[in-house]
Amino acid sequence: MPRILMIEDDPDTGDSIKAMLEISGHEVHWARHGREAMTLLQQEGRPDVILTDILMPEMDGIESILYIRKHHPGLVVVAMTAQRDAPFLRAAALFGAQATLFKPFSISELNQVLNKVLGIETPGPEA
Repeated sequence: MPRILMIEDDPDTGDSIKAMLEISGHEVHWARHGREAMTLLQQEGRPDVILTDILMPEMDGIESILYIRKHHPGLVVVAMTAQRDAPFLRAAALFGAQATLFKPFSISELNQVLNKVLGIETPGPEA
């Protein structure tokens, strides 16, 4: 079961994403901002993926990605935001996120991105 560290400050959004991840069979640890995530990384050990929002208090997603790249360089990071008209996801990718998602997203979109970054093969359509 893949372990996901989700960094999301909005309780409703976090509840929804956590439910999608758990339905898909992931173990989820939830941090409300980047500083809390860094503490969880030390306490809970290395997750398979970090799924981080971009706009958050105390330590935002870009700062979190930079910290992760410096202190945990091999960790897979997926960045997400609801801000479609801002360059946040492009910046996240430039700073080291392996994938990005615009919120809201469906469970199938989430699973597609996670399968890609985790290297999990998904069955293709039959010919």
